[in-house]
Amino acid sequence: MNCCKNCFCDTHIRETIDKQGLIADCDFCDSKNIAVYDAEAPLNPISEKIIELVQIYSVSNSPEAKPLKIALRDDWDIFSAEAETILALTKKLCATAYSDDAEIFTSNVTIEQLTNKDFLDDYGVMRGYSWDEFSESIKHENRFHSGMFNSEQFASFLSIVRNVYPVGEKMYRARIVAGKRGFTKRTMKAPPKGKRTAGRINPEGIGVLYLSSDKLTVLNEVRASAFDRVTIGEFQATRDIKVVNLSGFDKTSPFKYDSELERFAINRSVFQELVADMAKPLRRGDSPLEYLPTQYIAEFIKSQNYDGVEYDSTLNQGGHNLAVFDESLFECVGVQTIEVSEISYKTQPEIKERR
Repeated sequence: MNCCKNCFCDTHIRETIDKQGLIADCDFCDSKNIAVYDAEAPLNPISEKIIELVQIYSVSNSPEAKPLKIALRDDWDIFSAEAETILALTKKLCATAYSDDAEIFTSNVTIEQLTNKDFLDDYGVMRGYSWDEFSESIKHENRFHSGMFNSEQFASFLSIVRNVYPVGEKMYRARIVAGKRGFTKRTMKAPPKGKRTAGRINPEGIGVLYLSSDKLTVLNEVRASAFDRVTIGEFQATRDIKVVNLSGFDKTSPFKYDSELERFAINRSVFQELVADMAKPLRRGDSPLEYLPTQYIAEFIKSQNYDGVEYDSTLNQGGHNLAVFDESLFECVGVQTIEVSEISYKTQPEIKERR
């Protein structure tokens, strides 16, 4: 039986199916004329991955346990199908390891390590605490040496979300013009000492060069208003630079962790919460304390000899930002001063408090 790439949202599996070069109809989701994979083929690398995933679950009577088809749907961004289709597809892919009526398919299951305190303390990047608990501790209890943060484990995940910007890579920075004349190339760099306010990545007083992937993103990032005059600087990387893509934690296939799925599983929710915090737009009236958790993570990444931190733009979908720890790694090669002709607003209803 053929499964297709539309049955999955996991990037690793979709790429594997694409590489097979076989175009046909899918027997599971009814997609037509699409890249497919024989779910029953011998020496099947997709089957190996799914079997490895199923094997981290154990049959359980605990309150947290749930049917495997629900666990696979809710615990991972791997399948794009409904629960019943997930179960049927999983059974076919796991046929060499499990029979159709195996207890793992008919009973409630859980990942035991999620509630194993010793395992969480050893391998959890927050030692079993949530991102919110870590954030509150950083803001109000212990700012510089958090016992919740497992630096060794966090460092071990960074190579998975590593990205390289090649020499000559172009990025952009914008500054709103207060007077009549725009900024020069020399004045488009990071603020000088004494004018370095706290940001999402940098503590107050620490210089970081914030750049964006394109001109539209950078205009959104400085929150330019209608009729503002804005200078946009074009920057080029002076050498290859190595950065950590923090938003990548939420997009990376778990199968890149090489037989460490349990370790990834116990940290997945923390990674998702970290990405959500990076994506949270801060209002003008928000306290600088809100930046502290992401600043803490960025400072640690800097200590691991990375050149910067990359993250998705919250203000322009599809754009991304780059915070460079050393501004000399990018050179401003040109400036352009423009006037914003119009802007558009989008709103969403406020969430009403329950009484």
